[in-house]
Amino acid sequence: MDRFAAILFCLVALGAILAGVIYWNRRLRAARQIDDLLEEYFQGKMQVGQLGQRARAIGSRAFFGGPTFFALAVSAFQHAIDAKREQANFRDEDELMRRLADLKREFGVTDRYKFEGRPGRE
Repeated sequence: MDRFAAILFCLVALGAILAGVIYWNRRLRAARQIDDLLEEYFQGKMQVGQLGQRARAIGSRAFFGGPTFFALAVSAFQHAIDAKREQANFRDEDELMRRLADLKREFGVTDRYKFEGRPGRE
């Protein structure tokens, strides 16, 4: 009986590890796809409504509510700003700032991260 319990425990542990790996892989794949969409968006290849529709088809509500999405958006924005600074075109930087504001409005990022509940924050 003890041998049966040990084998059963190993199988359950293996199943839990496999489920974790599958979950992590799906999450990473979704992050990569959304990162590609954000890059296209900041290059001006799509509008914010189209980005929102395509991104919501890929990710979950929890993903857009977490810090990973915000980090991906800021990273894509920074890459676009760096590319425009090499060309020294300040009109393009203004366009990118507008696009970032539209993106934050589309996904509600500004309201979500404005009030963090920390002392001293207003």
